[in-house]
Amino acid sequence: MYYIYPKSITMKKIFTLLTCSLALSALAQIEGTWRLAPNAGALAVGPSQGDGSYWSNSINDVTTRACLFDDSITFAAGTMSHYMDGSTWLEAWQGAAQDGCGVPVAPHDGTTNAPFTYAYNSATGELTVNGVGAHLGLAKVINGSELTSPSLAPASITYLVAFNGANDTMNVDISVGGAWWHYTYVRSSIWQLANPNVTFKVNMSDYTGTIATGVYINGSFNSWCGNCNPMTDMGNGIWEATLPLAQGPIEYKFTVDGWTDEEIFTGSEPCLDPVADAFNNRYLNVVGDVTLSAVCWESCNPCITVDPELVGTWKLKGEAGSLAVGPSLGNGSWFSIQAADIVTRSCLYDDSIRFELNGSMTHYMDGNTWLEIWQGVAQDGCGAPVSPHDGVTNAPYTYSYNSVTGELTTFGVGAHIGLPKVYNGGELTNPSNAPSSITYQITLSPDNNTLTADINFGPGWWRFIYERTDIVPVPTPNVTFRVNMSDYTGTITDAVYVNGSFNSWCGACNPLTNVGGDLWEVTLPISAGPIEYIFTVDEWTDLEVFGPTDACIDPIEDEFYNRYFVVTADEEIPTACFNTCELTCLTNSLQELNGTVNISPNPTNGLIEIQSDSNFENVEIISMEGQIVKAHSIKTGNTILDLSDLNNGMYFVRLTGQNVTTTTLVVKN
Repeated sequence: MYYIYPKSITMKKIFTLLTCSLALSALAQIEGTWRLAPNAGALAVGPSQGDGSYWSNSINDVTTRACLFDDSITFAAGTMSHYMDGSTWLEAWQGAAQDGCGVPVAPHDGTTNAPFTYAYNSATGELTVNGVGAHLGLAKVINGSELTSPSLAPASITYLVAFNGANDTMNVDISVGGAWWHYTYVRSSIWQLANPNVTFKVNMSDYTGTIATGVYINGSFNSWCGNCNPMTDMGNGIWEATLPLAQGPIEYKFTVDGWTDEEIFTGSEPCLDPVADAFNNRYLNVVGDVTLSAVCWESCNPCITVDPELVGTWKLKGEAGSLAVGPSLGNGSWFSIQAADIVTRSCLYDDSIRFELNGSMTHYMDGNTWLEIWQGVAQDGCGAPVSPHDGVTNAPYTYSYNSVTGELTTFGVGAHIGLPKVYNGGELTNPSNAPSSITYQITLSPDNNTLTADINFGPGWWRFIYERTDIVPVPTPNVTFRVNMSDYTGTITDAVYVNGSFNSWCGACNPLTNVGGDLWEVTLPISAGPIEYIFTVDEWTDLEVFGPTDACIDPIEDEFYNRYFVVTADEEIPTACFNTCELTCLTNSLQELNGTVNISPNPTNGLIEIQSDSNFENVEIISMEGQIVKAHSIKTGNTILDLSDLNNGMYFVRLTGQNVTTTTLVVKN
C-alpha cells in the first residue's frame, strides 16, 4: 500500500531535514579539539579587524610561548573544555613577576568553573563561551577592553569566527574597543594531561588513640576504600603519601587502621568541602603537582609547636640576595635584590617580625612598607600598608615552628614573612585572596641569629633571609579631620568637636579649630586600625545623624551609624560636609575660593574628564577606606583619567596645587 503525503507536510519535512542538516553542519565546523596554529601571526593585534600591525607573534615566539601553543580547547555537545598541561602564558596583570610561562592562574586555569559551555551561530559567525574564566587566545582579552585583574573576568565572551573550506582552520577576531585581536586555531588531537602528584601529610603527634597497622588517606578519588592508600611514617609524628590524582575537586580525610578510627569535623572548619551535605570532609581542587602542608589530626592547621630558638624579633638582612627568587630551592637567578635596591626598599627593610614563646606573632610596620601594583597602587613603591597585609588586620597572628621538620606556619589572613604576595603554590593578584595560613621552610644559622625562609610558589622558589634585631616600635599615626559647616543651620557657640571610638566618645576632648571659610580641623595621634567617629557641635549639643544606607558609615550592623575610617599611617581624611556623606558643600565652597572645577561624567563607568581654571598640579583617587589608589600629575585645563580598573563604588578625587585644594566625590559603576 502506498501513502501519498499532502504537499504541505512533505515540504515541512524537507525544510525540517534541511534545517537539521545545516545545524549539524555548523556543529561539525566547530566541534573537536583546537590549538593555536604554530605559525607567525597566530596571535596578532591591530587597529581594525584583520590588521595585525600593532603586534603579531614571530615564529620564535611559538617556542618562547610553547606553554600557550600547547594548550588545547575542545568543543563538544555544547560544552567547552580548556586543557593546560600545568603551565601556560602568564602576564603581569595576573600577578606574575614578569611575562612568561607559569602555573595557570584562576579563574583562567581551565578548571575553575569548568566545564564551560558555548553557543555558536554559523549565520552570524558569533561564538560565545560561557563561564568565568572561559576564553580563547589570551585570557586578558574581553569584549571592549583588556583585563587588569583576574577578579574582573566576565561571565561570557563573544568572538567572531570563520572557517576555511576544509574546516581545519578557525580564525577568531574580537574587538577590545580601540583595537582588534586575532587568533588562528588549527584542529588537533586532544592533549592528555598527566595526573598531578598530590602529597598529603598529617601530624599524628596529638592523636590519643592507638595506631596498629597505620594511617590511611581515604577520599572520593579512591571510593573511600579503607586501606587502599596507606601513608608512610616519616618520623616525628608525620605520616605522608603521594598519589597521582586526576584534576578537579576531591573530598578526603585521614583514617587509622583502615576505618577503625577517622577524623570527625563539626562542619565549620575552613578546609572542608563547600557542599552542606552532612559529610564534613577535607576538600582540595587538584590543578597540578602540589605538596600539602602537614596538618594536625582533626584540624585544618598544623599542630602548634614552638621551639625557643625562633623566639625573638627579626628583620630582613640588609645585604644583597636577602630577597631572591629562582627556578629551584636556593637559586636566585630570576631576581636577587642588590645593595642599591635595599635603599629603595628601606620601607620594607625596617619592618620587623616578632615571634613569642606563647605562639603569637606580631608584624611591626612604621606606617610605611613596600607596595606593588596587585595591591591597588599606581606603581611599585613605598606606601601605607594595605589590608590585610598591614600588621593590624586580624592581628595578633599565631605561628607554629618545628625545628625538626624546619616548617614555620603563620596563621591569620594577612600574616606573612618576606613579600605578602608569595604563598604556597602561587602569588597573589588581589589582597582579598590572602590565605589563612602560609608554610615556609626555615633554616637557622648555628648561632641562631640568621633565619633563611624558603617557599615554593609553583613555578619556582622565593628565599627571604632575616637577622635578629631589636624590636622596631610603631609610631602612632597623625590623622587630620576636617569638616565643612557651610550648610549647618544651627548656632555654634563653643566649637565643633570630633567624637569617636578612639576617644571613648568623650564629648569635649577633641575640639576642632576654625581655619576660615566654614572649615574646621584638628590633627590627632590615633593608633592604627579601624575607627568610628562623628562630628558634634558644642560637645553634644548637636551631632551628625546617619542612616543604614549612607555610604560613609561603618560596616558593622549594630544600629549605630557612624563615620568609618581605617588608620594605617599619617593621613588627612578628605574634608566632610556636616551631617552627610556627600561633599557638595565642600565642592561649592572650594569652587568659590579656588575657581571652577568640573568632573564628568559622574557617575562614570571608566573615563572621567577634569576641567579646571585653577593651577592644580596633582590628582589623587582615594578609596572610602582612605587608601590612595591612583595618583597623577595634571595640567591646568582638561585632564582625562581612566578609572575602569577600579572596583565599583565611591571614591574621593582630591586636586592639589600651591595653596589650593579641592575634593569631590565620584561614583564608579
